[in-house]
Amino acid sequence: MTGRLRTGVFGGTFDPVHIGHTAIARGSLFAAQLDRVLVVPVGTPAHRATHASAQDRATMLRLALAGEDSRIQFDATALDQTGPVYTADTLALVRAAHPNDVLFFIAGADSLARSVWRRLDEVALAVERFYVVPRRGCDWPDVQAVIAHLAPDLQARFERLDVIAPDVEASEIRARVKAGESINGFVAEPVASYIVERGLYRN
Repeated sequence: MTGRLRTGVFGGTFDPVHIGHTAIARGSLFAAQLDRVLVVPVGTPAHRATHASAQDRATMLRLALAGEDSRIQFDATALDQTGPVYTADTLALVRAAHPNDVLFFIAGADSLARSVWRRLDEVALAVERFYVVPRRGCDWPDVQAVIAHLAPDLQARFERLDVIAPDVEASEIRARVKAGESINGFVAEPVASYIVERGLYRN
């Protein structure tokens, strides 16, 4: 790879990471013609409670990515941040670590539409494009409602990215674990084993 790297930044709680997440990372790599995708688990998210510790979520993510394309890479930037973590701050740190890269943010439409995003204008300014992947019950009209308050030039940075991903949600997986049901086919096999070994999501 030569020149400026086209780097995707795919953030989330990954609680737990599932086959939908890895499909989005994999699909974005090709659909957006990226050189790599940094998968960035959030240690202390500002607007969402987590059900597994940051360490457990990071370990599961590493296990899930072990079998993926080497251009899909684990990034601990948001794990190392203290206090509530905001995407604008995380992107500033990613930019400082990779000053020559062209950054592209990747998020599911559900994440954008169902979360409270502070400083969304700063997020848009920090990246070349903010790619939004349609998810269950959330598509482009939901995104438009969220970004309607932004200036037109910032709205133009948001783009729908058609990536084929399994219709899986982390809340569904947690509910299945709690009910004692199988999660095979929902998460990578090493992740499923780790959840059982650690007794995660039982309560």
